[in-house]
Amino acid sequence: WYDAPLTSLGKEQAIEAGKILKEHHVHLDTVHTSLLTRTIQTTYLILETIDKLYLPVHKTWRLNGRHYGALEGMNKDQARKIYGEDQVKQWRRSYRAVPPLADTHSLCQRYPFLPPEVIPRGESLEQTRRRMEPYIEEVIQPELLQGRDVLVVAHGNVLRAFTMILENLSEEELFKVEIQNAQPIVYDFHSDLSVAKKIIWTRSSY
Repeated sequence: WYDAPLTSLGKEQAIEAGKILKEHHVHLDTVHTSLLTRTIQTTYLILETIDKLYLPVHKTWRLNGRHYGALEGMNKDQARKIYGEDQVKQWRRSYRAVPPLADTHSLCQRYPFLPPEVIPRGESLEQTRRRMEPYIEEVIQPELLQGRDVLVVAHGNVLRAFTMILENLSEEELFKVEIQNAQPIVYDFHSDLSVAKKIIWTRSSY
């Protein structure tokens, strides 16, 4: 939940993602993203690139990235020096491993609309999934069932958990899932929201 802004590279990647969507004439009705600066910036760079800044954008804490506890704000190299490469790999890739918890609820002032006990001090990927599932079930899935085309702009671990839900993956299958920054992934669904088709687009796709 460390709120870093987009880097220059991140801005370039967001614009590139928008160009890919525009090239493929993607239709969108609604957009969902987190309350963190980098996804909000990504969202509006994409929408500006595809000439759809007018679309409604819904922001929710439930799509915030996985909370890495005491590791929040560290890069991978810093964490490896402190905890060791194997331990950091386990925290990053395991479905159930929880990193060391943050000492305090330092985020309470940023999220005054949330009860303090709801704000995580550290999460496994499993806990991240449980946190985001109500939003998927109550907001995103009903839009899909109404035939709307939905864009979700979120964080790597959230998107991995989202993939697990959409594709009904096991923990072992999820371990192999890699999602690149700002890489458009398109799903077509059957009427029961099972996946009919999955397309991963890159600039080399056309």
